[in-house]
Amino acid sequence: MQMTKGHSCENTFCFARHDEIGAAAAEDDAEFLSACYVDTGDLEVVLNPDNSKRVIVGRTGAGKSALLNHICSTEENVITLSPHSLSLNYIANNNVISFFEEAGVSLSLFYSLLWRHVLVVELLKAKFNITNENAQKDYTRHIRKILSKKNKYKEMAVDYLELWGSKFWLTTEERMHELTQKIESNLSGSLGGTLPGVEMTAKGAQLLSEEQKVKVVQIGKKVVSEIQIRELENIISVLSEDIFEDRQQRYYVIIDGLDEEWVDERIKYSLIKSLVDTVRRLKKIPSVKILIAMRQDLLDKVVHSSRDLGFQEEKYESLYLRLGWEKQHLKELVNKRISFLVKRKYTSKPVGWDDVFPANVDKLSTIDYLVERTFHRPRDMILFMNECVHTAAGDNKITAHTIKISEEKYSYNRLQSLVTEWQIIYPELLEVSNMFYGLRANFQVSTITSAWLEEKYIEIVDSISDKKGPLAKLLDSLYAASGNFSSVRNNLIRELHVTGLLGIKPGPSSTVSWAHKGGRSISQGQLKPSSHVYIHPMFYRALGVNINKT
Repeated sequence: MQMTKGHSCENTFCFARHDEIGAAAAEDDAEFLSACYVDTGDLEVVLNPDNSKRVIVGRTGAGKSALLNHICSTEENVITLSPHSLSLNYIANNNVISFFEEAGVSLSLFYSLLWRHVLVVELLKAKFNITNENAQKDYTRHIRKILSKKNKYKEMAVDYLELWGSKFWLTTEERMHELTQKIESNLSGSLGGTLPGVEMTAKGAQLLSEEQKVKVVQIGKKVVSEIQIRELENIISVLSEDIFEDRQQRYYVIIDGLDEEWVDERIKYSLIKSLVDTVRRLKKIPSVKILIAMRQDLLDKVVHSSRDLGFQEEKYESLYLRLGWEKQHLKELVNKRISFLVKRKYTSKPVGWDDVFPANVDKLSTIDYLVERTFHRPRDMILFMNECVHTAAGDNKITAHTIKISEEKYSYNRLQSLVTEWQIIYPELLEVSNMFYGLRANFQVSTITSAWLEEKYIEIVDSISDKKGPLAKLLDSLYAASGNFSSVRNNLIRELHVTGLLGIKPGPSSTVSWAHKGGRSISQGQLKPSSHVYIHPMFYRALGVNINKT
């Protein structure tokens, strides 16, 4: 057996310069993901149609896409829908729909209709293998035969499908356009001669008088409320009782990529809220499970934007599966991937954790040291290990020295990643984070004095002059007539706690609250001068924190 050369490779293997234990993104990690999948207990939950968990929630890198990709590769009857393929900007750019939206008409029922229609058609298309017109005719005959008991409500459901989805083999995008055009026609036709001369665009809606707006809202509400909701409810009954009733033959619909730029921000949150609502309503189909994934911050935005519409968050809580990784799962992930790398490239001899890693690093067990420097996410651990493997090139061991050398680059890259993750909300996060450079690993709130804060702010003010996010505005308020130092300091710490950069221990008997562990938000009143603030260990090296000073 040919071995890579190295000074400590005694009849075994050596890590090579380009060796890695996988990629950060699930879509680039297919080989390792399929061979080294780690089940944290979430898989059984999401595969069980009787379990209500359908919305997979987690921060970037928590394993959402990896979980869904594993389902795609191991289960039969999996339908994947990309929000990009739905071309929903067609709706955002539709003048008639923009007109009614701008006038104040809630189109949530219309968005729910779109989702339900698309999901129902995709399920039927997969169930009956409808790929052309002949298959469509066979399906129609089969459905009519199933419903030969002359249940008028179920026949109404089939009539609906024939009217609105007569060409099932069309792309999802084409069906979305077809349905939108029908609704557009209903909305514009309903206005009729009520408001002659009004331009049906968003700009036209802005020029309406208050009296005209009232009329438009009345007409729009009437049209939207008359959308074929009863038929859709009947369709769900048909799917539940007559088509997808066999619990042994499961169907999964997977929607990922909602975090990406797939539609205009103006309607994005309304569309996602309607999708979650649709997923909840389709729970009653016994052998079907619709799974969607999104980041926690996106879910928070959806909930926040929907509160004005009477959105009751507690009704949806049972749908959420919040991903979390324990220390033993992260150790298993590394163990499997190291073993797979070595076996694939070097030797069939089993290689495990104890063969590669030291027992301790800085008086901590090695696994504790590593996990402490992650957000308890597989992506962090994979990237940390890749840096360690690169540093260990030419050796068959990852020593404590190797880990500490690798940590510097890893820490800097993780800070850059955090900045990227939050750049839309906090565009000045990198500069504000660097204000904490050189501080102790944990310190009392009172350490942040008015003089300290002003000095640090002066150091970064020029670099954030064009990044007026909430952190910059908060710091600017120090110089306003109404500026309150204590309030600014507390709010700055609380905002950075949300990103995961800082942990907070409000009082002596409190535990440290970390955002990545689902920690509670800290109110203004809870944060006292004596409260303790902790810089996350992931960023110790990037922020010059001396870990011996606590």
